[in-house]
Amino acid sequence: MSLKFDGLVLPFNQHYLLVYGPEAQALGVPLFEPPVYVRPGYRLWEAPQYLLPHTVVDDLGQEFGEPEVYEWIETQGDLFPRSDVIGYLPAGGERSVVCKALDLTDLAVFAGPHPTEGPWVRLSLAIEARAVPDAYAVLPVDSPFSAFARALPGYRLSPGVFGAVGAAILNQLLTSKRRDWRLTYDELDDMLADG
Repeated sequence: MSLKFDGLVLPFNQHYLLVYGPEAQALGVPLFEPPVYVRPGYRLWEAPQYLLPHTVVDDLGQEFGEPEVYEWIETQGDLFPRSDVIGYLPAGGERSVVCKALDLTDLAVFAGPHPTEGPWVRLSLAIEARAVPDAYAVLPVDSPFSAFARALPGYRLSPGVFGAVGAAILNQLLTSKRRDWRLTYDELDDMLADG
């Protein structure tokens, strides 16, 4: 089971964004419509590709499926390096490797239109598109998937900055990789007046 999510996936400047919230449709033309299916992936040491696990069989023969497989890999993967991990490749198809073939420090989050069939695309940001009565144009928020928060930062982007300004903000978030950027409307007005 991948995680079903009521959001959409937008292509943006050679990245993919998971966009959700009441204003999500206004941000752009989606690659995948809601619902989308989200799953984590780990980079393989021997190849520049990722494996999106769905099952692990540990050294004792115990089998863990989804969603328990995600927590097992995070907490037990280093302790049982010879365990078999079975998963999907982002382009489609299945593969089995031993756990030590995965770089457990390189977690990524992928999304696709189907729970078990590829292709899946790697997500760079989760964007909540929501108007909130506060002074912020952009504000960090909790990732919609707390278990994968280290791989998928979350931000709320106000619909008041959609368009060219919003694209500039998204580019800044993607290039800086910051997780703590806050920008008020007043600061944004000052920046635009200086430019």
